[in-house]
Amino acid sequence: MRYAIVLAITLIFSQKVGAMSIFDVGKTCVFSEVKVRLLFNGEPVSNAKVTRQWNWNKLKADENMTNDNGDVSFPAVFESSVSRLLPTELIIGQQLSVHINGEEKVFWTNSKREPEENAEYGGALFQAVCELSNEETLIEEYGSLLVTMCKLQAGDL
Repeated sequence: MRYAIVLAITLIFSQKVGAMSIFDVGKTCVFSEVKVRLLFNGEPVSNAKVTRQWNWNKLKADENMTNDNGDVSFPAVFESSVSRLLPTELIIGQQLSVHINGEEKVFWTNSKREPEENAEYGGALFQAVCELSNEETLIEEYGSLLVTMCKLQAGDL
């Protein structure tokens, strides 16, 4: 009888752990949480539509609006794929753009190569101020090529 109880408990806990690992197979942060302030010639870009796009197996996007201070944020996005179990290189195309005066202006482009959250900036939180009147800058410090008009900010925006 004691053997049957131990066996039953073992099976229950092993199935629960097994179920958790099945749902986490290939779990990848395809876009970390984003908090940016958009400026144009030093003035806030208020009430503008910002589009966040990512491409990992399929192009996806979401949108949000800037507030009166030019601030906009997006939550982290996680996806799972069995392709992560294969010996292939991870490359997730990422882009942020804003719609101003009827035109789309891309202000941040990256190729994410690590599955962890906050890998875009080498582990730092994605909080930045983006001056849209500046020229784009190429940054090669974080394991991929990052083209941006943004400067990383420590602390709250």
